[in-house]
Amino acid sequence: MVNNGFSTINSTRICLMGFLSKIFGKKEEVLELPKVREDANLQKTLEGHLDRVLGVKFSADGKTLLSGGFDELVMLWDVETAKPIFTMKGHETWVECIDYSRDGRHLASGSTDSTVRIWDASNGQCLHVCKGHDTAVRMVAFSPDGKTLASCSRDTTIRLWDVESGACRSVLNGHKSYIECLAYSHDGQKLVSCGEEPVIKLWDAASGKNIANYETGDTLSHTVLFSPDDRTIALAGRNSKIRILDASDGSLIRVLEGHHDAVRGLAYSPDGHYLASVSNDESLRLWNTADGRHLHTYRGHVLEVQSVDISPDGKTIATGSDDRKIKLWALTDTL
Repeated sequence: MVNNGFSTINSTRICLMGFLSKIFGKKEEVLELPKVREDANLQKTLEGHLDRVLGVKFSADGKTLLSGGFDELVMLWDVETAKPIFTMKGHETWVECIDYSRDGRHLASGSTDSTVRIWDASNGQCLHVCKGHDTAVRMVAFSPDGKTLASCSRDTTIRLWDVESGACRSVLNGHKSYIECLAYSHDGQKLVSCGEEPVIKLWDAASGKNIANYETGDTLSHTVLFSPDDRTIALAGRNSKIRILDASDGSLIRVLEGHHDAVRGLAYSPDGHYLASVSNDESLRLWNTADGRHLHTYRGHVLEVQSVDISPDGKTIATGSDDRKIKLWALTDTL
């Protein structure tokens, strides 16, 4: 479905509401949205955020889901009951990104207030406020062993934080413009990053050395990640296309086309057989990674979809949207 402008109008309205809330100290409680026929694979809708949901992430056991949003809140949800467990406050403006450590002990969030926060997953208490970035933090990612937290910012730097102490271990320099996204390889040996440059950068996670640069042709990438076997890298952004690159040399393997607007998020299934994507065109799409076939389009959100994750058992997809809702969908490859 091509974006007909209605989504853009509603998004502008929500952004204005966020701005006005700063002035008047309150948020409008009623949000009038268009109706849409929801996909039959919709399982649950989680409601609690007061504004746009910008990030979603499952815990390693799949029992809880972390989210962050334009309402400055970080929330932890019980997946079974679809109810919030904790609501974490502290950021001074919207929460751009979140992550959940694989060991289940820590949560992380990054904000437009330029700070990174590390939270205790057992009680929702803030353990560290990590300061060092000069402007908006666009992505945070725990290392696979849970000992390091990486963050990237529009200040063109990547910072590596010690999770236990909150101290900055190192600063990675090399990007010439805004960094929008980063991700660890699953073996923990590499980091990949990209943003407002037609290039992705690979870094040695231990030394912080820039070890490779791959041309992409996309001048604004919103999302990047390694496949579960670390053999390929998927990235997508403003031009609505999803590129799959060979992680060893950056060569283009295939391009996935189908979205009608910018792609905001990607997620692989744990077995690597599927790739989920979400977009400003208000849809969630599922792809076969072996041949790039489009398998299913999920409809149900009524504004831009900002974030996506797939549960550890590979059965459920979570999405967060500008319509303030988190939706859980059954993974299906039926068109």
